[in-house]
Amino acid sequence: MKRVMIFIIAAVIGLGVTGCDRGTNPSEVNREAKKTITIGVMPDVESIPLIIADRNGYFEDEGVTVEIEHFKSARDRDSALQAGRLDGVITDIVAVVFSNEGGIDLKIVSKNDGDIELMAGKGSDIEMMADIKGKSLGLSYNTIMEYTADRMLESAGISDDDVKKVDIPALSNRLEMLQGGKIDAAILPHPLAGLGVKNGARVLASTSEVIGKAGAIAFTSESLRRNREEIKAVFRAYNRAVEYLKTAPASSYIDYVVEVQSFPAGLQESIQLPAYDKASLPDPQVVADVVKWMKEKNLIQRDYQYSDLVDQEILREIQ
Repeated sequence: MKRVMIFIIAAVIGLGVTGCDRGTNPSEVNREAKKTITIGVMPDVESIPLIIADRNGYFEDEGVTVEIEHFKSARDRDSALQAGRLDGVITDIVAVVFSNEGGIDLKIVSKNDGDIELMAGKGSDIEMMADIKGKSLGLSYNTIMEYTADRMLESAGISDDDVKKVDIPALSNRLEMLQGGKIDAAILPHPLAGLGVKNGARVLASTSEVIGKAGAIAFTSESLRRNREEIKAVFRAYNRAVEYLKTAPASSYIDYVVEVQSFPAGLQESIQLPAYDKASLPDPQVVADVVKWMKEKNLIQRDYQYSDLVDQEILREIQ
């Protein structure tokens, strides 16, 4: 009899526990189960749609938790990527190819938007691209900056051997040397390019006019495999931010962006934002051209194909 009573009591307790489980708030369970997607960004205009998506709560609306990690240099960002601290990065095709060559399986999901400009210093006698022959040009070796500069020179019928390349990796130092007359010309991304123009520099060539852009939003293959639904949500939120940027007055968000991105003080007046597009695949011709340039410079050994570097499914699945 005692055994029967013990069994009945245990059964009742079991039903009570089950009942409590059934009564748990599903939103709390989902919240606990959510994965955090960590994305590394630089102080550039390419990252602004993600900054806006975070500020406006679009990530939360889409059911994904996103942590945006800010870096001052591409070297620090890539070190964090290599250490496995990041799921994705705002980057460029050159850096993606280098990552794959170095053993980090990184895939481009979308291009990004932002212009790079080659400009002459205020005190130089360079009026047009033809005048840059024999002059010093500040850039960073073996990066998207050198790739872009080479293609701009080529478009103007100038060999890269016709200029004196000066390796200045830090963007702020490059701008400072241009403004101080220590170099004749420099290649810079926005927003620093806009600041250079505000201070008297002259734009000689821009990616908006000369060549295809090589910016990229990329995620590790491991994260794409394990967090596919979350990454789709990231891009849905990204696209909502793009729509917002198309219609909202800059005054409603620019102070926030300047602060969060650690842009130089007073940049609000000179910053030039691109006409952002919704997430879309990079141009196959641009990807192939970047690989070709890197091969010609003996920077890589493998012959990378588009499919080696680009995940072509994520964006199709959110259409």
